[in-house]
Amino acid sequence: MSAPLAWDELGPAIRANHFTVENLPTRLAVLDTDPWEGILSLRQDLPAAPAVQKRKPAPPAVAATPAPAVAPENIQRLVPGAVVPSKQQLTAYWKKVAKEALAYLGRRPLKLVRHVGGTTFFHQGRLPPVPDAVHQLRIETRAGGEGIRLWVDSPAGLLGLLEIGVVELHPWGSTVDDIERPDTLVFALEPDDAVDWKFVAETALRMRDLLKAESLDSWPKLTGTGVHVMVPVVPDLDWDEAHGYSRSIAEKLATTAPERYVTTPAGDKRQGRLYVNWLCNGRGSTAVGAYSPIARRGFPIAAPISWRELGKGVRPDAFTLLRPGSRRKSGI
Repeated sequence: MSAPLAWDELGPAIRANHFTVENLPTRLAVLDTDPWEGILSLRQDLPAAPAVQKRKPAPPAVAATPAPAVAPENIQRLVPGAVVPSKQQLTAYWKKVAKEALAYLGRRPLKLVRHVGGTTFFHQGRLPPVPDAVHQLRIETRAGGEGIRLWVDSPAGLLGLLEIGVVELHPWGSTVDDIERPDTLVFALEPDDAVDWKFVAETALRMRDLLKAESLDSWPKLTGTGVHVMVPVVPDLDWDEAHGYSRSIAEKLATTAPERYVTTPAGDKRQGRLYVNWLCNGRGSTAVGAYSPIARRGFPIAAPISWRELGKGVRPDAFTLLRPGSRRKSGI
């Protein structure tokens, strides 16, 4: 039980449970004074505490607004639903295919899809510093100002683009040696969900036959979702002339089945019909380049193939970053 002690009683012989209701009366009988005497009347003053200076409350912290990873003026348009490979995956891929890829991508002005700070976008305007292996071409824009386009001619250049977050490469249909006269026309067959892939492939073969009637050879390129019909040409037309000719071919195809084809990008007209895009080869709109990765689930690549492969039913996403396959130059 609980019991008060004098200081001289405290010692090794006294345990915490030493006193009980049985032995405590014996202890009290031999004490000279009541051990509780004066306890209730005991009052003591504490030493004066030092004055505590009240501190003014700190002003509430204002959260700093982080600067955006990408300046809004550098985003031409976002890539919705983008799925982007890692830099390590892209490095391994370009090392594997650089030699073949440069046959299609080398010495051409490039429109770039970049991935920076979680944002995937078509780049426009000022560029960050680039490695020496990546070349810069000053051009006069159609708006009247001056712009810079990057171009590469080596494996080191392809790898250097990764340093600024480049994921996709969209080359012009002309080379840096004569940017105003295209040497390649592009017809992009871009289906929506309601268009069967077999119809897309059949349309590409019809486009090939139309071009043959014009004495033009062509080759197909898979794009993950559709197919591009690529047409090498002698660079003796300017961009306006080349676009006018491309439009005439696309509209000739569209007249064969107007209920199934459309040559304008308007969404309400495209539903359930195959869009034949003829304006996608530089000086404005461009097409994803052969061997370029595409920022979609599964990491498809834009793969040049043969007409025979297309006719046998190869799927648009058959070739990927991890399975690029061995492609032949031109795919004809």
